[in-house]
Amino acid sequence: MPISRIYNAASAGRRHRPLSYGKSDMGDSPVFSYGKFSFDYAVNFSGLSLGFEDKNGMYHYTRNITGWKHEAHIAVENGAFYLQPIEPLNLPDNVTDFIEIKFREITIEPNGKTVVFLTMPIEIGVFLETKNGDRTLLDIVSFCHPKFSLYGAASRGVITRYHESEVYSLPPAVRNYQEGLLRLELENNTDEWATVSRVVLYQKGLNLYYDESSVSACAKMIVQSSDVADVFGVDQPIRDGMTECVQVFEQRRTTPFCNIEGALLDATFTMDMGMR
Repeated sequence: MPISRIYNAASAGRRHRPLSYGKSDMGDSPVFSYGKFSFDYAVNFSGLSLGFEDKNGMYHYTRNITGWKHEAHIAVENGAFYLQPIEPLNLPDNVTDFIEIKFREITIEPNGKTVVFLTMPIEIGVFLETKNGDRTLLDIVSFCHPKFSLYGAASRGVITRYHESEVYSLPPAVRNYQEGLLRLELENNTDEWATVSRVVLYQKGLNLYYDESSVSACAKMIVQSSDVADVFGVDQPIRDGMTECVQVFEQRRTTPFCNIEGALLDATFTMDMGMR
């Protein structure tokens, strides 16, 4: 993975006011610390070791997570680094722009609405920052092994980062270094009952937020017919006090398995090959 890519922090989703869901009780589960740190701060957490060593005016960065290692030399004066959740679409390589979450069937009445919470995978970005506030992505780590699937048919479909989730009515407690929460608003825009059991979300519309205990994003899925729905991200934290993440968005090369022609408009993805 290139070290010197610089990312745009501009949000791509539709911005709304914060919601008011309370914090989940994490019990005895370990909680990962996100935020800004000086170069003398070291991470030793659940198999991850990460740190910077000053060697003759240049910093030597080392990272090891269960035997997966990375090193780099950093030339920066009076800088700092950030640890932040990022979209789970960068490892092991730039494979896809889409996340697919499979869940138990939800049946929605005609012209009805409901809100559910799902879990989703996350990755962790290590960012460098200069004294002037310029940031660049240095490294990406993950505590979970990615799975991939194909939404659609071999002749017309998209590769997706695949994840399975239970369905929750309120935000559940999750390990904030492995999973985030997706608040999904479901709207049935038809005069018939609709059943959904998966959602496919485009990376550009995924706006992550975090606090000391959780990572979250919001999205909306509008059912247009028995097998077609529009899905887009909503730029909104699930509660006050959450910090907005830098969006690591770098559109992949368009191929028959990266983008269905006509199904993607800006950050809205049309699921026209089924919702179950």
